[in-house]
Amino acid sequence: MNRITRKVNNDATVSIDRTYFDVPLQFIKQKVEIRYLPDNMDEAYIFYENEKYPIKKTNKVENGKSKRKNTFSINY
Repeated sequence: MNRITRKVNNDATVSIDRTYFDVPLQFIKQKVEIRYLPDNMDEAYIFYENEKYPIKKTNKVENGKSKRKNTFSINY
C-alpha cells in the first residue's frame, strides 16, 4: 500500500492526486497518514494510533446542496 502524509483542510477534506476525499471531522488541521492502493481508492483509509478510519471521495454535487446554518443575518 502507498503511504502519504497530508494536512486535513478546514472543510475536513484531503487531496490525493487532485481528487478530494472526505475525512472524519476529528482530524481537521492535523497531519494524517493515508494508506491506499492507487488502483482501488475506495478502500483508502487514515491510519492513526493503530486504528483505521475510512475516507470517501467527495461528492461535489451533494456538498453543494447541503444546508448550512446561517449564523449571521443582515438587518437593513
